[in-house]
Order: sequence, then C-alpha cells, then structure tokens
Amino acid sequence: MHTRLSRGIASKIGATGIMFKWCCQQTRFLLKSAVTACVAGALLSACAEGTDPEYGDVGYVSGFYGGLSVDEPTAALVGRNVLTAGGNAVDAAVAMSFALSVTYPSEVSLGGGGVCIVHDTSLGLTEVIDFIPPAGSGSGERPSAIPTMVRGMAALHARYGQFPWRAVVSPSERLARLGHRVSRAFAADLTRAAAPLSQEPTLRAVFAPNGRLLGEGDRLVQPDLSGILGQIRANGAGAFYSGQLARRIVEGVRAVGGTLTYEELNAYTPAWRSTVLVPFDSSEAHFAPPPAAGGPLLASMWRMLTEGDRYEDANASQRSHLIAEVMKRALADRRNWLAEGFASTVPVSDIHSPERVAALMANYSASQATRPPGLSAQAGQVPEVISGTGFVVLDRLGMAIACNLTQYNSFGNGRIADETGIILAAAPGLRGRNPLSLSPVMVITENTLNFRFAAASGGGPLAPASLIEVMAQTLLGDVPVEQAVAAPRLYASDAPDTVLVEEQGGNDLAASLAALGHPVSRFNWQGRVTALHCPNSFSVSRREGSRCGVVADPRGFGLAPFSNSLE
Repeated sequence: MHTRLSRGIASKIGATGIMFKWCCQQTRFLLKSAVTACVAGALLSACAEGTDPEYGDVGYVSGFYGGLSVDEPTAALVGRNVLTAGGNAVDAAVAMSFALSVTYPSEVSLGGGGVCIVHDTSLGLTEVIDFIPPAGSGSGERPSAIPTMVRGMAALHARYGQFPWRAVVSPSERLARLGHRVSRAFAADLTRAAAPLSQEPTLRAVFAPNGRLLGEGDRLVQPDLSGILGQIRANGAGAFYSGQLARRIVEGVRAVGGTLTYEELNAYTPAWRSTVLVPFDSSEAHFAPPPAAGGPLLASMWRMLTEGDRYEDANASQRSHLIAEVMKRALADRRNWLAEGFASTVPVSDIHSPERVAALMANYSASQATRPPGLSAQAGQVPEVISGTGFVVLDRLGMAIACNLTQYNSFGNGRIADETGIILAAAPGLRGRNPLSLSPVMVITENTLNFRFAAASGGGPLAPASLIEVMAQTLLGDVPVEQAVAAPRLYASDAPDTVLVEEQGGNDLAASLAALGHPVSRFNWQGRVTALHCPNSFSVSRREGSRCGVVADPRGFGLAPFSNSLE
C-alpha cells in the first residue's frame, strides 16, 4: 500500500501552514493586493515572534531537508519551501511542475506532459510514471498534443504524496494570479523566441502586454492561467479532464486551431511502468522505457561503458574517445529497434543486453575512430527539436524523483488556448517534435536500495549525450558532480559521422578527438543537466546528507538549493 500514514494529519494542517508562512514572507505586498489568501488576524497570529513552525510551515524542518535542482529559480524556491515545510520529494516535484508552468512556460505547460522516475526508499521501489503527451486527433490547422501533465501529477501525488493536493497546487496559482518577476532563465527563452512571439497574438498578449517583450525582472501576471489552476486546486485534477472545465479547455484549444477532442481528453490516463534496469558494480541504473526513447538509448550506452570496466580501465585521454564511440554505436543501433510511435520492435531488455552491446563494440579501437558495425552509408538520424527541461529532488528521508517535462518545442505549438492561459504542446511526430530524448536517470545501491544518483536534462538530442557524460564522470570516474556537469561536452553522430564539441572550454577536448580521427565541429551547447549525487549513497541512519552534492548546470540560470540548515 502506497498511502502515507501521515496523509490525514497533512490534510488538516499542511495547506494552512504553507499559506500562512508564505503570507508572512510577503505581508507588505499582499496587504496592497486586491486578492489575498490571508486575513489580518491570521497574519498576526502566524507571524508572531517566537512561534515555532509547525508541520506545513516553511522552516518546520530545521536540519537537513534534502535538496533539488531545476532550470528555473522561482520554481526551485517553491520546491525548497515544500521540503522545508516537511513535504516529501514527490510533494516538491508536483509543486515545482505546476510552478514551472507559470514561471517557465517556454518549456513547461499544463498543455504538455513528461516522464518521471521515482524511488521510495521505504518500499525499496523504483518505478516510472509515463505521462508523455500523445497527439490530439481533432481537426485544426495547428496540430497540438493531448494535455497530460495535470493527470500525471495527480497520479504521482496520489501514489506517493504526503501534503494535501491543494497545498502543492496553490503556490503556482498565487504566482500566476499575483504575478512574479521574470527570471533570467525565462527571459533568455523569450529573447530567443522574440520573432515568432511577435507574430502570434495569443502569446503576444501575455508576454508583451504593453507592446514590449517582457524582460528579466519584469512582472508577469497570468489571470487566465491562475483561474485554471484555482479550479485544479479546488476541484482536483479530474475537473481538468471532465465536465464544464474540460469542455472549456477543448473549446479554447479549437478556437486557436489546435487539435483536441473532449473524448480523448476525458479518456487520457497516465501509465505506471517498470524501469529499464542496468546493474553495475554494486548499484542499479534505472532509465525510462519507450516512448521515452532516450531511456533504452542511455541503457545501451551505459552497458557499453560498464561491461568489463571499459570506462574505468581507460586512461583520461581515452575516455572522451570511448564516449564518442559508444554514442555513435547506440545511435546507429537505435534505427534497428525504434518503431513508429517511438516504441521498440524488440524487447527493451534486448536493446542493452550484454550480447547486443558486445556485438556493437566488436570493432572498437582505443587508438582510433571506427564506424559502427553494419552502418549503412545512407542512414540518417531522426530529427529532434532542442527543447524541454528536467529536475531532480531528494528529501530528508531518502525518497528521490527525477523528471523530464516537455511540450515538444519551445512555447509548444506557439499558441495559447483561448481564455485559459494554457500554452498548447506541439503534436509529436512533426518536424522533430518527439519524445526521443526523454529519459531521466536514477541510480540506487543494489543491496540497501538507498539513493545514490539522479539526473535529468533538456536539450533534445543533446540530453542523452549530456547525461551519459555526467554519469560516466561522476559514477565511474570519481569526478565531483559539480565538476562533471561543468566539463565541456560532446555529441557524436554516426550519420553523418561527426563529433560536435562544445565551443566554450572545449579546445583540448576537440584536439584530442581530432587526433584519433574523429571529424570534429564546434557547437554552442544548449543541453542542461540537473544532478544529485551521494557518493556513499544516502542513508538516514548514517546521516549522509551533508556529503551529497547537487548542481544546476552553469550553462543555464537554474538553482540548486541544498542545505543542512534553513538560513
């Protein structure tokens, strides 16, 4: 049984505590607002000096509360507040996901979805929740996906959450209703998308309300979106998928040319799946299964690196070459098993079997670049759009979660459903908009089932490349996770045969690969990694939290709160 024993207590005091503490921190602002969640008496009571925080209050956890990493800082603070109020990793993940739909709508929307790997140390269970959005089948001139995130978050919360539902949704509702300052992370996406945004009235009305595109520090208010979030908070996720609100959403999608029917919205259900598991040393690496096709790809690469201690036995100058060769082979083999709809034509366990990867590495040479066995000269890669984001969370009791969220394109299909504030996710399968790159990763110890490592990445085809490099350096090369995430990266393609090396700081890496015969090009890297690593695995009894490392990618503008005390 997955229901937490403390859920009854949480439902009574969790939401109230979080609300009061948030109000304490923003009293001056709220008293000037026409919309406030706190009455003056409650403020005076909850903010009184000397009052000890209760369960549900920010600051309730005075010692180690866990940590997280996410690409957008406002959402990171929402997650941190949930952890310090006594919430678990899933509570923080759900709260951050909804917050990202408000603060980072270029990459996350209620109209999109994703995939998460969750590890519950108390149950010794690691599993995947798949809420990857399929294409809508309705008629329209701007194809869109079925919105899956709300029901995915509800299923995740129902299975593992501790705080009441309203407590994890209300922070995002407040951010949308009262407004928030545009972060550098979102401002950078707005700048990159300035030209198409200026051409689309529904986006322009929200993100350039006065005729000027919002910039860092400007206040963004989203009243339509806050109304939808308010109904989700008050009436549950089911209201989004059936009844009056669902019909309103479908009408809003159709009004802007999207493709969605009430029947398919109502029928959508997320799926719980087993992970793709690759044992190594005394640990287990867990990846997501198709249609998160990045999972089997990563599993294949990980098996090639770990079989026979291949990566660990290579010297420093050989390891980048090995990564490039492994990447080429895994991408070449993906064409052998990838089916229409991004499923697999063979059992997923066969993709990373020792026999299969041994055949792929049969002609590997440590001293020169080689072509993957059986590669057709006419073969080409399936295109992928560089987009999406990911985050990781670890709580004070060792529960961990790693998620990828996507709308298949920056700003989805480029339109907001009428009178909802919801950016529509692009329909998968068109012009490289697909789930090929999706797969967070989780590593746990084999015997104790304790958390050891988690990572997630956005960036289309660069996501698996980023993850495998960080994983190898951290878990096999004993490099501190902060150093591994910051190191220059590479992406090796088998068709065409080339290695893209990060422009910034990658001169030595490019030179070493070229010396071994790799055709090298330089590239301004856009893939970002969020990662958590506990070198000795996380153990509550050993109080190992202080030895863990958490990092947000320096290529972006995210945040990684992690502390043994609340300052």
